[in-house]
Amino acid sequence: MNIAIVDDRKEDREKLSSILLKYAAACSEKLNIQHFESAEALLDNYQPFLYTILFLDIYMDGISGMQAAEIIRKTDSDVILVFLTTSAEHHVAALHNHAFDYIEKPAKQVQVYRIMDDILKRKTALNQSLSFSVNRTEYHLAFCDIVAVSASAHNVEIYDKHENTYTPRLTFSGICDEIFQDKRFLLILRGVIVNMDFIQSFKSGVCYLESGIEFPCNLRKEKQFVSTWQNYIFQKLRKEAMERRNKIKQ
Repeated sequence: MNIAIVDDRKEDREKLSSILLKYAAACSEKLNIQHFESAEALLDNYQPFLYTILFLDIYMDGISGMQAAEIIRKTDSDVILVFLTTSAEHHVAALHNHAFDYIEKPAKQVQVYRIMDDILKRKTALNQSLSFSVNRTEYHLAFCDIVAVSASAHNVEIYDKHENTYTPRLTFSGICDEIFQDKRFLLILRGVIVNMDFIQSFKSGVCYLESGIEFPCNLRKEKQFVSTWQNYIFQKLRKEAMERRNKIKQ
């Protein structure tokens, strides 16, 4: 797991790094930790998917941690952001940038351990994946990255959130057996599964997804699909809101 600690105070970087390394040793987790003394240094060669977790100090000279988060979120929606702060006044802004959590400085072992436990639980959930091969190349596509799966004739096509399409040697029924373990997937037509996280709308027998993808759906069941999708989104937002409230209280 690649981690970046961005803090203009060397002693704070080293203290957090020491706690993280103790955690890694206790959990047999391999961590690769990099230190940056400014947000500019991090952003200079930043690439999406390079880090699993960014620990960002909010108060720094030059670009603040909050400003850096806004820049990073434009290209990387997956990295886990944990803010380092000496004040609680930025908690709302942190949530706006989809921060996973925050740590009040100086970092305490119990708090860092709790956050890392939560991250590893989330990482395990996100790592549910569909494995397949195409032209002798092996793929392990996370369920959360799958936009849709469709079957026509003898072919199965899998669409991901990065606008890639795969045609593996899998049966549609075999994919269903795996993918329906996850509640985010909805069968909208015989041979068409969509990820409700990527649905934009239903209209006149068509399901519209992100990236311009669209599929026909069972027109007689369209109202049922809309209800299922809306209930799913409502429950998801409610869960996220409760988690945020709990984090603020802690």
